[in-house]
Amino acid sequence: MTNEILKIFEKITKIPHCSGNTSKLQKFIIDFSKNFDYEVKKDSAGNILVRKNNPPLCLQSHIDMVCVGDAPNIEIIKKDDYLMAKNSSLGADNGIGVAIMLYLISKNKNLEFLFTNDEEIGLIGAKKLELNIKSKYLLNLDSEDDSILIIGSAGGVDARVIYPKSFKKVYGIKGEIVIDKLPGGHSGIDIDKNIPNAIVELIKRVKNTSYLKGGERRNSIPVRALSTEVFEGNEEIEVYDDKYIHFLKELPHGVIEYDFEYKVPSKSINFALIDGFESVFSLRANSNEKLKEVKEYLISKTKGAKVIFEDEYPAWKPEKNEFIDLILKITNATPYVIHAGLECGVLKNKFSKVKFASYGPKIENPHTIRERVKISSIKKVVENLFKIIERIENGKNI
Repeated sequence: MTNEILKIFEKITKIPHCSGNTSKLQKFIIDFSKNFDYEVKKDSAGNILVRKNNPPLCLQSHIDMVCVGDAPNIEIIKKDDYLMAKNSSLGADNGIGVAIMLYLISKNKNLEFLFTNDEEIGLIGAKKLELNIKSKYLLNLDSEDDSILIIGSAGGVDARVIYPKSFKKVYGIKGEIVIDKLPGGHSGIDIDKNIPNAIVELIKRVKNTSYLKGGERRNSIPVRALSTEVFEGNEEIEVYDDKYIHFLKELPHGVIEYDFEYKVPSKSINFALIDGFESVFSLRANSNEKLKEVKEYLISKTKGAKVIFEDEYPAWKPEKNEFIDLILKITNATPYVIHAGLECGVLKNKFSKVKFASYGPKIENPHTIRERVKISSIKKVVENLFKIIERIENGKNI
C-alpha cells in the first residue's frame, strides 16, 4: 500500500505544479481517474471533481505546491523514515494528499474526490469552485501532523502597504547589506517559533539606504533580504529619508495574540515582502472578528501610508459533531485549531450543511528546502482512512 502511494507521489513530483502552473498535473489526474471509470468534472478555475455513484464521503486536497529552491525540478531523497528533496521544497504539501486520493481511486472506492487548484496563492481554486459535491462529510488531507485532527483554521488577508516616496541626499559610497540563508517557514504555522525574518533583521541594520528588497512570497517567512547602503565616502547619493526608515522599524511582525485553549496563535502578522516603498504583509486570525481587529491594528501602525487589503479568506470556526467524534475515536488524535488558512473555511461557506475535518500525514518544514514527510505516518493515515471509510459506508454510529 505505502509503496504504491509513494510511486504515485514520485510521478507527481516529476510533473511541474507550482502555484499558477498546474495544467499538466490537472491532465494527469483527469487521465488517471478516467482509467478507473470515474465520472470526472473540471471547472474554469482548474478544480477537478472525481466520483462514483452516490458517495457518502468526499476527500479533498489541493494540487499546487510552493516551489522553493530548485523546484519544480525535484530530486527525491529517502533517508531513514523520511522523504525529502535535494535543494528544493518537496511538495508533500499537498502532493501526498493527492497521491493518497489517486491510490484510493485506483482501488475503485465509492467516494468523491475533490482536487482544488492554487490553494497556496490565496485559496483561489476553492474560492472560484463551480463544482457541487454530493457527500455529507468532507475530509481535507492538508493537515501536517497525524497526531492531531484539525477542526478549525485561521482566516487571512494580504496587505500591501505603500509609503509615499521620500528621499534625502548624503555623501558616501554604495555597498550592500545582505541577510541570506535563513531557515524560513510557513507564515502562519511557524510564526510563533522564533524563526528570524530576513526583512526584519535587515531593517534593524539599515541607516542610509537607497534601495530595499526582500522576501520570496506572501505566505512564507522571508529567507533573504538586501539593501543598497551608503557608507563613508565623497559621492552625493540619494537615499530614503529618516521618516521612512523610522516607519519601517516600527512595522509589526509576529504573534499579536495567543489562544491558550488550543495552544496556538490567534492573531498574527508576517512581514512577507518589501520592494522599495512597497511592503506586503500576511495577516491571520482564528475568527473573522479577530481578523477585522488585526486589519485595524495594521492600519494603526502604518499611518501616512496607503494600505490595500487583498485575497481575504474566511476562518473556519471549530466544529464538534458526529463526524469529528468518529475520526477522533479511530485515530486517537487531538482536536486542534490551526493558525493557517485551510480550504475548509472557504468550502464551508459553499457547502454549509457538509461536516468538515482535516487529517493527514506528518510533514515537517513545509514551504522550505527542509520540507520532509514521514513515510510511516503515510501508512498510519491511510490505514485510519480505510477504517473511517468503512464506518461511514456501513453507517455505523454516525
